[in-house]
Amino acid sequence: MTETPVERAAGVIDLRPLFAPTSIAVVGASPRSWIAETVRDNLLVMGSETRCHFVNPKYEELHGQACYPSLEALPERPDIAIVALNPLRAASVTEAAAAAGVPAVIIPGGGVVEGGEAAAAMQLEVARIARAHGIALLGPNCMGVIDLVANSATYIGDVSPYLPRGGVAGIAQSGSVSDAFVHSGDRIGFSRIISCGSEVVLDVCDYLAYCLDDPETRSVILFLEGFKRPERFLALADRALELGKPIMAVKVGRSDQAQAAAVAHTGSLAGETRVTDAALDAAGVIRCRDLDELLETAELVEGIRRTGRRVGRGRSGVVTVSTGEASLIADLVPETGLDLPPITAAARAAILETLPTMGYIGNPLDPWGAAEPATAYGAAFEAMAASGAYDVLAIVHDFPYRSLPSEVNTANEVAKALLAATADRPGILPVYVSLTSGEPPPETKALLDTVGGGAPLLRGAVEAFRAIAEVARWEARHERRVEGRPWRAAWPELAADRTSYGADPTPTLRRARPPAAMSEPESLAFIRATGIAVSEATAVGDAAAAVRVARTIGRPVALKLDAVGLAHKSDVGGVALGLRGDDAVYGAALTLLETGRRRGLTVRGLLVEAMAPPGVELILGLRRDPQFGPAVLVGIGGTLTEVLDDVSIRLAPVDAAAAGAMLDGLRGSRILGTVRGRRAVDRGALIEMLMALGRLGMERPDVLEVDINPVIASASGAIAVDALVVLEGPPDVGR
Repeated sequence: MTETPVERAAGVIDLRPLFAPTSIAVVGASPRSWIAETVRDNLLVMGSETRCHFVNPKYEELHGQACYPSLEALPERPDIAIVALNPLRAASVTEAAAAAGVPAVIIPGGGVVEGGEAAAAMQLEVARIARAHGIALLGPNCMGVIDLVANSATYIGDVSPYLPRGGVAGIAQSGSVSDAFVHSGDRIGFSRIISCGSEVVLDVCDYLAYCLDDPETRSVILFLEGFKRPERFLALADRALELGKPIMAVKVGRSDQAQAAAVAHTGSLAGETRVTDAALDAAGVIRCRDLDELLETAELVEGIRRTGRRVGRGRSGVVTVSTGEASLIADLVPETGLDLPPITAAARAAILETLPTMGYIGNPLDPWGAAEPATAYGAAFEAMAASGAYDVLAIVHDFPYRSLPSEVNTANEVAKALLAATADRPGILPVYVSLTSGEPPPETKALLDTVGGGAPLLRGAVEAFRAIAEVARWEARHERRVEGRPWRAAWPELAADRTSYGADPTPTLRRARPPAAMSEPESLAFIRATGIAVSEATAVGDAAAAVRVARTIGRPVALKLDAVGLAHKSDVGGVALGLRGDDAVYGAALTLLETGRRRGLTVRGLLVEAMAPPGVELILGLRRDPQFGPAVLVGIGGTLTEVLDDVSIRLAPVDAAAAGAMLDGLRGSRILGTVRGRRAVDRGALIEMLMALGRLGMERPDVLEVDINPVIASASGAIAVDALVVLEGPPDVGR
């Protein structure tokens, strides 16, 4: 048929019919397929007002209701057509939906992506039809949507009757993970759950933008395998940070491609995963390591929404029912980054006044047995709450398998003490933590949902305490974002754009051209132009010339082999350091030139440099990631850089605060301070270098890598001793 463009804003697809349909049609409904019956029954279980029609010309009646021969024969125009046929026939259904004016199509099912050329052709065709007609197409290869705000679903799996409505939107690029969201229990309240599928017309950015625009959605959890539009995703995440809507994400997938393509140390040290972490961090995304962490963090965020409280600075006071568990928590907390301030003197005195037999008072605290539970835990929580030292108070009590009545009574008693102590103190968030993953008894869950404003319930020590630490960090980031600027200046405008993926003019990732490495003299001159202090290197052609130059610049000197394509000289014995006399310089020069010839290198000559003053050796660098663009790196440098693997990475550009945080984030950061009488290094000089690299990355898109190793940092400044700059080669290189 002739394609007739639909009147709409250019490139913008209306997603509302996809999430809040008045009626839906299951095309290809049959007795052999479970899809039609499952979708209809889900709506019945939910008590939804969305009407569900069946379409198949072979049947007049199916599953106890009328079945229609075509979309045109339906008594109303549906908002969504769900493909219940072999996905390879999805193009014909999408064409029919376009002809009938149906605004949304869902193509569920598995194996579509792996279906070879036929599946690929189908995806191209349905995308073409959907783009031409402005159809909101979900999938292919998805599970569908559950929208608890609209109380509707087009989900091909069973919708859990225990799934509560709340403020969390769940978006997953995996069908099984969306099912994990659906069946995560009754703790996390969802606004909607979206299974993305293959994203041929709408991608995770489209769904995320819709959720951020929705006032009912207060936070988002994501399961990500990849990004169709990486920069747009970061821009939307930054918008969520500004709005105060936390985004929590599990990002899977590791690649050796970046490491294999790296020329400089910077590339191999940064890698794809670390740059992804840096990018998500720049946009304020809470990175979770697995689904357990994701769901516990979501429950904490949702609990904060329910209670109207905050984590604040995350200063946590923990009370347990076991000395052994208190010790376990103390061992695990350093892994999570949680702040456990000691109990104040005033709180200690208040506890001892009521519980004089307490032998040890610390954080975590175990008052079990010091008095009846109501008295002991009431005294502990009241004293800690009144001290002003804590933003979060947590009770740790496990939920074993099918908790017996006595265990339930104990859980409720200690929880009541926590809730009572925090009821009139809105600046403190109460949290219930079970170190094990058992299901909470309904009585305890009801207590935590209703008494004293309620409290989130978290499971697993590491997951719970990491969630508190990460949400505290996020709240601080949110405050800074509201008062300040986005990490990248272009993000707000990009986040406001609602152009759908299928119509986005943003170019896809282009094929990288072969890298072209500069020589060391060229590299040093290049970075000197950015304002970075560099060591002067003089090029010479033979040993005699090396001696003459060494006499003029003073001793000691360093000699380096200068050869075409030699990126890392020390790896081949191409560096000689600390040379003082003429004989030493001459002999080292001959040795280096012979090394180059023996290895079959095209030797340009030698570089003569004055030895830098003593100091700390660091590596500073820049790497252009194919997805997220330039990222800046600092690490402990020298010949053991990659062995030590002690680096901090941030997305470019970096300001002074971010650069300082990079230095503080090194495991070996203490060597930058005063150590055994040696004065602290000039942090300001290093910060200026990092900021200069960030500016370079933003201003010069042809710069692929910069590797400055080592930078010698001392109390008097910092100087680049060696450098390697890698540019993108010209378009005709290698063709």
